[in-house]
Amino acid sequence: MSELIVVSLEVSTTTAKCILFSVKDGVIAEAYRRYPPEVADGPSQDPHGVVSCALDVLSQMVQVADEKGLRIEAVGLTGIWHSLLLLDGEREPVGRIKTWVDLAGAEHALAIRRDEELVHSVYHSTGCMVHAVYPAWKWHYLRHSQPQLAGKTRYLSSQMEFVFKSLTGHAAVSRSIASGTGFFNIHNLEWDENVLDMMGLSTNQLGQLVEAFHTAPLKSDIAQLVGLPSGIPVTVGCADGAMNQLAIGGLDTKAMSMSVGTSGALRAVHLEPKIPDKPSTWCYYLLEGRRLAGAAVNNGTNCVDWFLTRHGGQLNGDTYDRYSNAIQGVDTARAPIFMPFLYGERCPGWMEHRTGGFVDVKASHGEYDLYYSVLEGILFNMRQCYDILVEVGGRPQEVLVSGGIVNSVPWMQMAADILQREVMVTGSTNDSTVGGALVALEAVGGCEQIKGYAPSIARRFQPQIDAAGLYGPRYQRYLELYKLLK
Repeated sequence: MSELIVVSLEVSTTTAKCILFSVKDGVIAEAYRRYPPEVADGPSQDPHGVVSCALDVLSQMVQVADEKGLRIEAVGLTGIWHSLLLLDGEREPVGRIKTWVDLAGAEHALAIRRDEELVHSVYHSTGCMVHAVYPAWKWHYLRHSQPQLAGKTRYLSSQMEFVFKSLTGHAAVSRSIASGTGFFNIHNLEWDENVLDMMGLSTNQLGQLVEAFHTAPLKSDIAQLVGLPSGIPVTVGCADGAMNQLAIGGLDTKAMSMSVGTSGALRAVHLEPKIPDKPSTWCYYLLEGRRLAGAAVNNGTNCVDWFLTRHGGQLNGDTYDRYSNAIQGVDTARAPIFMPFLYGERCPGWMEHRTGGFVDVKASHGEYDLYYSVLEGILFNMRQCYDILVEVGGRPQEVLVSGGIVNSVPWMQMAADILQREVMVTGSTNDSTVGGALVALEAVGGCEQIKGYAPSIARRFQPQIDAAGLYGPRYQRYLELYKLLK
């Protein structure tokens, strides 16, 4: 493999990240900048503020490269799925970016979902549910709730598109990002004309569809600002979830990725769309004709943080370690059941208003019993999604795990026990950003960087012999409660 050096720039929900990367050495250096409150508040982002933070961390990596005598050959981009940015006739922002966190249109989407025929048609053509997380239904809600704002809008864009255009001056969107909008046909890989008609839109109001490897030259003013040569190629890239799949070596169809961070997701690559008859999982586009079947959940370490802020005080390494170690003494067979829907639900039931809480709590239970139940409940929700994905696409040969869960050995062991299979942790802590680097390398290297990339395995967790007997009844109790508590 070539020893080309690239930088990968990720604009996430809460931070801008950048790494200096080569295949030989992996991540050479990294920089992070958390968005200030005025830039990002969860449901929305200031588009120019996001770009400013991104350029800050990019400049830091360029400086490191200069100090090490390394020549950067390309800039790779990645960012969030399911964002919506309205643009006027001059392609300038009309307001802020609406992120996947924005569920203002939940009631609106719920009303539309009563039309089962429409839901079936949209879901099976786009791979996306009628749900407020998707830009299509954010736009549908805005047209009805804020007609004046919609009237000012000429084009629809996204976070990543805006960053790419800010760096290069070119307007384009990868099919990966487009596939998570609800406007995109997952079968023919073009904008879905029927959905656009429903939304009062035409294809020329959306971005030019390109593959993730598509590049445009870095603008001279941006190049001068960050210290890079003018004209260096910038890739349009994939969404962070898709990049995560690439970084675990999951471009082929044998590996499933499972990430448990603020939210959670399971993803598996297929050579054709995989869409169950009843809406539950989703199907997006990756690259090179490959689809990504998966399931996303709203509730992950955000539930952990919710609990700890109310019981454990400050969110720091000492608090996490104390609680993680303490749960090993919990009588797990008699612990409460936690329904982890504090932030609504995506997969498998797509109920924005589903709520969570503890069930089967007794006076004898203490805070560590409850904490154990929180970790377990998050994984029960992931198990629901895993079972559906296996039913739709077959059992994966490998499950590779990323996100905050990998910092807790007891929680990782619980994941193996609940899924009843081996799970593995890669040696990388920047999977989505590494994926952006691999796409950039592929774009400029002329060799198969992505197909040839395989991360190191840092640790393996095998299911314990008696785990099925413990978790089987508890999981069935969870499923019973899931059906009752809507």
